[in-house]
Amino acid sequence: MARTKNRARRTSHLYLPSAFDLFAPSKEIVLNNIWIFGPLYAVPFIFYIHSWLWSPLPGQHIHLWQRADGFSSGWAAGTLPAYFTFLVIGFSLLWLALTLTVGTIAQIMGQAAQLDAAEDRHLDFQNLWQVVRRLGWRLLGLYIVMALIFLIGFALFFVPGLFMIRRYLMAPYVMIEKNTGIRDSLSQSAALSLKNTAAVWGIIGVLFLIGLVNIIPYFGGLASFALGSLYSVAPALRYQQLKRLA
Repeated sequence: MARTKNRARRTSHLYLPSAFDLFAPSKEIVLNNIWIFGPLYAVPFIFYIHSWLWSPLPGQHIHLWQRADGFSSGWAAGTLPAYFTFLVIGFSLLWLALTLTVGTIAQIMGQAAQLDAAEDRHLDFQNLWQVVRRLGWRLLGLYIVMALIFLIGFALFFVPGLFMIRRYLMAPYVMIEKNTGIRDSLSQSAALSLKNTAAVWGIIGVLFLIGLVNIIPYFGGLASFALGSLYSVAPALRYQQLKRLA
């Protein structure tokens, strides 16, 4: 019952526009600032293309660099130097490190840009980089803690994981805006989400529907990526709305 009464009716001052209504303003913000969001969102797109290129063909379960009889390179013996296989394996490990580093930086800058854009602030790469320098390690710690919480929640019959997402979805925005610690960011996000739980569930629902577009053959992945990019500012817009309710 406690959760039900937190779902505001249309006549209530706690009522917020539906999550679908946030698509248009989010799209407008992204397109008007494409010179910022374009390069930032190109990073995960490049990683997606790399992953797609390296995915095994149907009926196969290994990549070329994983083939192994004594780390065989997959080519005829003597065709390539013996250290070639180790070079390829090393490149994959290097790519993993690059993905984690560049991906985390792009994630932080992207969420800082979403927050600034939702507050109608001027976007500038230099300012976004300052957020990375100031809060990079702390935000990385927050991402790791959130990932662990979500994984544990989903392991406990799935449903608790959804409630953890609802509670902590806004935590990165709290940290970026208020320079809080990991625990304070999580607790303030949880408190904000209780101001109007239905409004937060709506954002999660739309993000889930966008993810479902992936199941469409051939172009589903690209369509989902495009829709997700255009909707990416919606959580920051909802964060601002919840702050006003608070």
